[in-house]
Amino acid sequence: MKINGKFLTLGIGSLPYIDAAESVEMVFKGFDVPFWPQLPKKSFKENMYTQFSQGLPGLIVDEKKRTIHIDNSGDLSEEIAGIYEAYISGNFDQFGITQGHAEGFYAFIKAARKYKPAYAKGHVTGPVSFGLGVTDEKGRPIIYDDGIREAFVKLLEMKALWQIDKLKGVAGNIIIFIDEPYLASFGSSFVNIKREDVISMLDSIIGGIHSKGAMAGIHCCGNTDWSVITGTKADIINFDAYLYADNLALYSKDIEGFLKRGGYLAWGIAPTSDAILKETGVSLFKKFSSQIDNLEKKFIDRNLIISNSLLTPSCGMGTLSEELTKDIIAKLSETAKLSKSRIQQ
Repeated sequence: MKINGKFLTLGIGSLPYIDAAESVEMVFKGFDVPFWPQLPKKSFKENMYTQFSQGLPGLIVDEKKRTIHIDNSGDLSEEIAGIYEAYISGNFDQFGITQGHAEGFYAFIKAARKYKPAYAKGHVTGPVSFGLGVTDEKGRPIIYDDGIREAFVKLLEMKALWQIDKLKGVAGNIIIFIDEPYLASFGSSFVNIKREDVISMLDSIIGGIHSKGAMAGIHCCGNTDWSVITGTKADIINFDAYLYADNLALYSKDIEGFLKRGGYLAWGIAPTSDAILKETGVSLFKKFSSQIDNLEKKFIDRNLIISNSLLTPSCGMGTLSEELTKDIIAKLSETAKLSKSRIQQ
């Protein structure tokens, strides 16, 4: 699958709205590649961990306390076996996302029948972030539990495959982002995970996405070891270009190899913070243009960079105000228009 067009805009996932239909309309009007919106302000069930937790063995969600964990003190073997049985049989509906956990998804499917988009984007919380963000009854991240780690990776993969099956009914080309904010902590003393395990978990989900003919992206909004992500089979790398483009350029050989095999860079050029208030579409365009120049100076072919670049906000916008969100989307759109007309190959 290829993406036709350069500097197309797409979003990360979360928006600050309560009304699902309103948020979907904004997505279709504001982005080249529409995505279903996550609405964490609407419900704790749309928190990035809770939203994809249905079916997790031993799951305990306390909406009043806004907490999620598993109780691993009992026998979870039957629940774990149920995940593998559904995966092997292809019964992804058994572990789909219900409307109460993703109002934006169901509103998106309805609206997409009217808009008939060429592309549609979905998302799932990545295994590293999910495994570190969800703990057991003792407060230990479940990623360190060998007995359940493979099961929740398969569960997340099924959430992605379920989305693809549904989105294919309204769009011809599907993109799924694997959201991994915790990868910014990879290599620190706080995260004791091997590089090969990170790649293996990510590639497990990416392989499933590819098996459905869809593209897989990895979103990391912080600084990280980008060679880990280029070491996966991901098609798109989404990063905070507003703050970390210089760091990405340090991995120029890895990025060059990623682009040469057909990968795309999704530049998070519009900051999802008050920093956007001091920027304009023109200033963001100049910043983005200079970042392309910087990669070119690292001996990466300019045509390759330009033809394989997308534009996004730097992160999700679910915690922001509606006014700030509108400003970010407007300035991202203006940046894209300037890039399409002025950046030459």
